[in-house]
Amino acid sequence: MDFSGDVKQAIPRPVLAFGGVGTAGPSPLLRGWREFRRSGAPVRFLCFEGGVWADVEGEAAVPLRRAFLDGRVVSEAAYGGREFLFDFLRMVRIDAGTAEEVAMGWIDDRGACFFPVPDGGRKRKRGEDELEDGASSGVEERSDESSGTVESGRVSKAARGAWGRAVRLEETDKFYQVVKKLFLSGIAPRVGGGVAITAVHKVAQGPRCRAFQLQGQLLAAARGADGGNAKFAWYGAPPADVAAAVGHGFGRTNSRVLGHRAHGDGVHLSPPQSPFASTMLANADENGEAHIVLCRVLMGRPEVIPAGSSQLHPSSDNYDSAVDNMQNPKWYVVWSKDMNTRILPEYVVSFKCPSLHQMQGSSEATSQLKKPSPVARDMFPTLLAEIQRFVPSSKLQTLQGTYNRFKKGQMKKDQFIRFLRAFIGDRVLTAVAKKLRGY
Repeated sequence: MDFSGDVKQAIPRPVLAFGGVGTAGPSPLLRGWREFRRSGAPVRFLCFEGGVWADVEGEAAVPLRRAFLDGRVVSEAAYGGREFLFDFLRMVRIDAGTAEEVAMGWIDDRGACFFPVPDGGRKRKRGEDELEDGASSGVEERSDESSGTVESGRVSKAARGAWGRAVRLEETDKFYQVVKKLFLSGIAPRVGGGVAITAVHKVAQGPRCRAFQLQGQLLAAARGADGGNAKFAWYGAPPADVAAAVGHGFGRTNSRVLGHRAHGDGVHLSPPQSPFASTMLANADENGEAHIVLCRVLMGRPEVIPAGSSQLHPSSDNYDSAVDNMQNPKWYVVWSKDMNTRILPEYVVSFKCPSLHQMQGSSEATSQLKKPSPVARDMFPTLLAEIQRFVPSSKLQTLQGTYNRFKKGQMKKDQFIRFLRAFIGDRVLTAVAKKLRGY
């Protein structure tokens, strides 16, 4: 397996499933209607053909766009010598000659993507979940020795441990050895020989994997061929959060553990060669074991977010995720709205490190901050009042939220100033400072 960071992603065929009678939540047609009403003017229409999302050809998109803007939920269009019916509510294209249906979607003039939800409203047959969750993830893993996929379904139920449907790998397993080498090579230089792996579990895939793969396709459709920007990365958190993420999905972000060092309120993951940063977010359980998870992550187009930011989502439709540094990132950040579709847990690494608690106590990630001095608190309200004149209304909440964290002593003064410089730029900050000084 190549854990250099980038992941080559397999492309699944989306499941067309509509009807949804008796299913929980809004019906697919109701959801389709809401999406149709919410969308801006479409600029691209795409259909899933030949295993990829392909643009509707040439002039055929013109009548589709006209029908969409006129409020019609069905439109006809012809291209490639065939006639089709496009159903915007069900998000399907129907071949007028053969009645064959394929998935379709669109991207509007704001860059927002509108594509069918995997398995939306489909009633699953009894036992189908077990069969699919035990199957391979379907995402290619490259190795110098071979290029196969992990087939966790071949492992007996007895091998499944405390991590739900995750499978405990034998120490002789090829993937155990690869994950072990990756983890130890990244953490040993920081802790010496005081760390020992106690277990490696392979997380069973299924519906989450299909959702992840579809997200990769949607990002590729919106950002270009490599738009998914898939990476390997480590996720660290307290044991309960790790168990939840592996068992049924992320329930919350781990940014609170980082405190003032968080780059927004999102799930923070460290690059594959840097597991140490994520181990600093992992607490040992009652057995003295800590756990981190090797994941696949879809970054799309990231933006740089400074430490101490309270940002909750991309600053615009031009971005999908965040990093602390574009050239040499130490953190990948996935926003909470995407954490269960753009992060795919793959392996749980359990380990013991006697010095873990001591290292966390001396780490900046958990250090206690002193509240800013009264002078600093008195100076910034005037500065912020002036800065707000230069900030779009959509960003005022982020600015105020970050200032509130500084005011409560959750962020150092130099970090807050760095945030301001990154948030509004040196030119505006200098101009405001000069004005307040009277020149």
